Amino acid sequence: MPISPIFNPAGDDAIENRSIWFGNTTNLMQLNDVRYTWAVGLYQQMRENFWIK
Repeated sequence: MPISPIFNPAGDDAIENRSIWFGNTTNLMQLNDVRYTWAVGLYQQMRENFWIK
């Protein structure tokens, strides 16, 4: 398995090109274009309620 960099500026985040194995993504979490739109609000609420002590 090839090692992928933490940030890949040449990556392609299009939905049709996403893949768990051997994908060419940017490695950034993209919540602008998701399959389940209800997950965006849930993620934002969980992020706001997350506290680090």
